[in-house]
Amino acid sequence: MFDPFYSLTPKLLASISLIERARGRVNAARLTADQAASLRQQAEVDMAVASAGLSDISLERPQIEAILAGEPVHAAQRAITEVCNAREGMRWGLARELDPEPITLEDIRELHGIFAKDLVPDVHLGAFRPGPALIGDQFAGSDWGRYKAPPAAVIEARMEALLRWLATAGADPHPVIAAGIVHQEIASIRPFNTATGQIARLTSRVVLGQHGYSFQDGLALGLFYLDNRSAYYTALDNGASYLERAHNSRNTWLSFYLRGLQNEVDRLTAIFAALEVDGQTAPAWPSMRRDEAALLAFADHYGSFSLHDAQSILSPTPKRLVSRRVEAMVKAGHLIKDGAAEPARYQPAASPPPTA
Repeated sequence: MFDPFYSLTPKLLASISLIERARGRVNAARLTADQAASLRQQAEVDMAVASAGLSDISLERPQIEAILAGEPVHAAQRAITEVCNAREGMRWGLARELDPEPITLEDIRELHGIFAKDLVPDVHLGAFRPGPALIGDQFAGSDWGRYKAPPAAVIEARMEALLRWLATAGADPHPVIAAGIVHQEIASIRPFNTATGQIARLTSRVVLGQHGYSFQDGLALGLFYLDNRSAYYTALDNGASYLERAHNSRNTWLSFYLRGLQNEVDRLTAIFAALEVDGQTAPAWPSMRRDEAALLAFADHYGSFSLHDAQSILSPTPKRLVSRRVEAMVKAGHLIKDGAAEPARYQPAASPPPTA
C-alpha cells in the first residue's frame, strides 16, 4: 500500500489557487495553428535542453536546436541520441495525456525504452534494474549520492502500489499534488539505472495533462529544475534511504514542485498575454523566447521599460546580451524604442509584427 505523508499548508493551498487562476486564463486563450505548433516545438526544445543539462551533457541550446532540426552537429553520438530520445519522450507524453486511462507499469517500461534507446543494450530496454541503484558521481558527497534505493526485488511491487494509488486518487489529492508526489516517488524508487529522472519528470507531466493542466502543451518544468539544480535535488531528498523517505513528510519537495510549476505557468501567461493585442489573437511568433516573453509581459503591465529594467528582469544575463536582445526585439517589431526619453524607454508594439 502506498500512502504518502504530506500536509496541505496555507502556502501550498495559495500556490494551487494561483495555478488554478492562471490555468483558466491560459486555457481560454485562442491560438492559431502556427502558434500552437510553435509553442509545442519550444516545449520540445526546452525539454531536450533540460534533459541534456541534468544529465551533464555538454551541449549548448543552439546545438540542441540544430540536432532537433536534423542538422549536422559536431558532438558525441551519445549526446545526440539523448537529445533525440528526449524529443520522442515528449511526443509520447503529449499523446498519452489525451488518453484518460490511468498510467500503467507498461507505460513506464515503454517510456524507458524511448529514453534509453541506443544508450543501453536492447535487452535492458524497459527492464527494471537487476541490482542496487547506480547513483551518478555528480551527486557524490550529498545525501542524494549516499541514498539507498529499494532493493531490486521490490521495485515492481513499489511501482504498482504507486500507480494503483494514482489510479484511485480521484480529486483527492489535488492533481498538481498527485503529479508532484509521482515525480518524487519514481525518483526515489529508481526503477532503472538510466533515464529514471527523465521518466519521473515526464510521468509527472502526463498526470498534469490528463487532468487539464498541460497549459496548451507549453509546460516545460525541466528548465526550472536545471536553473535550480542544487535546490531540485535537495528538495527531492527527504531521507537517506527509501524506507526513511516513505515515513517522512513530502512538504519540502511539494513546496519546491509547486514553486516551479507556478514559475512556468507565469511564463506561459506572459507569452499568451503578449500574443494578444486589443483582444485579438496575433499571428504566430515562431521565435518567442522566454526572455522575450518576460520583457513583453513587463512592458504590457507597466507600459514601458528601460535597459536597466531589462537587465534586472533578465538577470543574471550579461548587460551586452540584454542590450542585443532588446534591440533585436525592436528590429523584429515586437518593441518600439522611445529615443526621446532619457534613458531610452521601450514600449510594446501597437500591433504584432507581420509573419513571413
